[in-house]
Amino acid sequence: MVNRNVICVIDGAAGSCGKAKVIGELVTDPNINIRASVTNCMPNAGHTFVDEKGHATIFRNIPVSSVNPNIELFIGPGSAIDMDVFIEEYAQVKKYLGDRKIYVHEMVPLIVERHKKYEREHIKSGSTFKGCGAVTQEKVIRDKKLEFFKTYKNAIACSNDEWLERLYSHLDKNDEYVMLEGAQGCDLDLNHSGNYPFVTSRNVSTSQLLADSGISPERLLQTIMVIRPFPIRISNVTKDGAYMFTGSYGTGAELTWSEVNLASQNGVYPFRNNCPREIYYEFAYHAKSILDESINEIIEMYNMLPVIYKIQLLNGVERETLEKNEINLILALEIERIYHKIKGERAYKSIVIKRINNNGRVFESPDYIITDLSEMTSVTKKERRIFDLDIYKLKNNVRINNPHGLYLNFFQQFDYGLFEKQGNYEDIKNKYLVNYDNIDRYIEWLESETNTSVLSLGTGAKNGEVIKRLEMIKK
Repeated sequence: MVNRNVICVIDGAAGSCGKAKVIGELVTDPNINIRASVTNCMPNAGHTFVDEKGHATIFRNIPVSSVNPNIELFIGPGSAIDMDVFIEEYAQVKKYLGDRKIYVHEMVPLIVERHKKYEREHIKSGSTFKGCGAVTQEKVIRDKKLEFFKTYKNAIACSNDEWLERLYSHLDKNDEYVMLEGAQGCDLDLNHSGNYPFVTSRNVSTSQLLADSGISPERLLQTIMVIRPFPIRISNVTKDGAYMFTGSYGTGAELTWSEVNLASQNGVYPFRNNCPREIYYEFAYHAKSILDESINEIIEMYNMLPVIYKIQLLNGVERETLEKNEINLILALEIERIYHKIKGERAYKSIVIKRINNNGRVFESPDYIITDLSEMTSVTKKERRIFDLDIYKLKNNVRINNPHGLYLNFFQQFDYGLFEKQGNYEDIKNKYLVNYDNIDRYIEWLESETNTSVLSLGTGAKNGEVIKRLEMIKK
């Protein structure tokens, strides 16, 4: 009988759902005997593992599973390597690698400058421009210019036979698990995301992971699909300040980070009516007086922002300054947020919220402090865009991948009261006074719509910051 011992971890949205956090939790669990891990990543990947002390390591090609010293590491033929990026990554990951070998399949091509240049000249629908699509194109047409990975230190190039023989020595053991680490997200899938051309250069699914790794679907034990309450996409602004639309998120409305920040701190759901529904009327009723009191300070903040943020705020329009009548409340909140962010202040006293309170509403935050939950991309270091969830897209991704369960990450963005909490769901529920009626309803809705269980809630970046609801791994 064929062993079913393969665990796949994939992203059920548009990337950046925290796959590295989930993989790290699984491979550092002493009760889960994972002994081999395979990636088929390219350098546009940026998987961040944060240890219990808060030290972050970004993985690109090397398996995140290397944080467990007992796991044998494989880079599969679906990968592509940029040697400059790989050498830098290898040095950063060396603290976990020790003297272990990494087995790299002989069909892993090398990305060079011509691949990145080609993408910058030809891709107009949003990209990290890391050369991944261009190198794949050359591999498919068997371009003679294409080179393949040889060897770098303990990263050893293996023939197809050698690579499969070593991998199957783990697959054939009935007391071991094998991890397949996914990259990108299902909503960036080349064929099935529904977002073409705002997609990545490959298919993103459990079946693709298995195929890239040379593993029969009969070997699959389970897929864990990592999602987040509010999916993200990369910035519309390139590093050089050019505006390039990178796609929407189905029927999910694009939110601002200020909406998410306010909603999470109030324990409510962010709606698109300019702000969370429960405080929309306060905003609307007092809008003119609040802006009249704050407008000069907001304009002064805007004038001090880097150009790249001004373009982001105005959706591609470059304006040195703004007129008073051009600023609504949400734009004012966003200007204020980014002003404090570039100063390194992720928790700041909001003059806008203070004036809302002065006009009759008590905002649930001491001293009008707002905590900014906004994120930057791991690779390009630009601010991510954030969206409401399109449940129909998630249902399609579940149909295609049939996951054993959902890992709902970044849950502090749903309710900030759960930030960094860890333990069992019922214990946490009894211990902390957060809005569990809302949380229970949301989880029940997700489970009923997808017919898939929510296994855990990720509540922070660090390894172990998780609220566990159900067993993660099948026996």
